Amino acid sequence: MSARPAVVALISAAALGLAAPVASARVEPDPMAAGQRVSISDGRQCVAARSARAASALFGSVVLRPDERGLAADARVAERATPGRYQVTIECAPGGATFTETVTVRNGRVEGVNMVQAAGGLALFLLAGSAAFLLRRRGVVGRS
Repeated sequence: MSARPAVVALISAAALGLAAPVASARVEPDPMAAGQRVSISDGRQCVAARSARAASALFGSVVLRPDERGLAADARVAERATPGRYQVTIECAPGGATFTETVTVRNGRVEGVNMVQAAGGLALFLLAGSAAFLLRRRGVVGRS
């Protein structure tokens, strides 16, 4: 008969565990690509702690700051990240509660314009504009 209270205690503990709020890191987008910028948030789980840090092999360690998502930050996935599953761990304040999200890096790279490409494009645009201005001023372009 002493087994019966133990079973009731186990069932009660399991029910309480299911009813407890589950903390989770939020990393978007998921899946992601190497080189992509991602948003990380605590899902409002660290608000009472008022500070948090996210860490992952994908982007190192970043401090989460207050915003409309709770505590959050943006980070760039390492260019060298290979396809696979990675953990992102958030720690609420030093030594506080921690929780982890598993995210997926897919094949491919983020294609976009980097600073060197943007500067080169701007230089070509300015050069073309200057050439058009000089040609027009000399009367080569725009004669009717």
